[in-house]
Amino acid sequence: ATEHLVARGHTKIGFVGDDPSPFGFTSSERRRQGMARALRRAGIGRNGALEVRAPHGREHARESAERLLNLPDRPTAIFAASDVQAMGVLEAARAKGLRVPQDLAVIGFDDIEVAEVLGLTTVRQPLRETGARGVDLLLSAINGDGVEPTEELAPLTVIARTTT
Repeated sequence: ATEHLVARGHTKIGFVGDDPSPFGFTSSERRRQGMARALRRAGIGRNGALEVRAPHGREHARESAERLLNLPDRPTAIFAASDVQAMGVLEAARAKGLRVPQDLAVIGFDDIEVAEVLGLTTVRQPLRETGARGVDLLLSAINGDGVEPTEELAPLTVIARTTT
């Protein structure tokens, strides 16, 4: 997501993600760390003031984005850790009278069904395929097929739409 924004000329990239989870969910934090790595690779200094975390949800993301968009040196792009949060960012941009993507680019993560309807640029992860693969591995283990523990990473794809 960050590489996509950098390729479009953005250097002031904000992040809207989740508070640390008491349940051990790490996806939002891993996405924030990935953003930091991508910025480093691009030679762009990381600005912690442009990173906001709050409870997961559209409303909290809208409030987080409002804080970012009210900064004197606001971001020109925001990476939201999920498409639901990206929806909140889009609401904040609209309320502030910003044009997307001319004044603010927005990218989400997940490629939920409504992302296409909204024209939301997002990172697609193949949830159905990875879920099916997990079930196959679990059934093989239950059947005693000698399956060794494995870690497999599915490819992610940026789906560019109208918000970037």
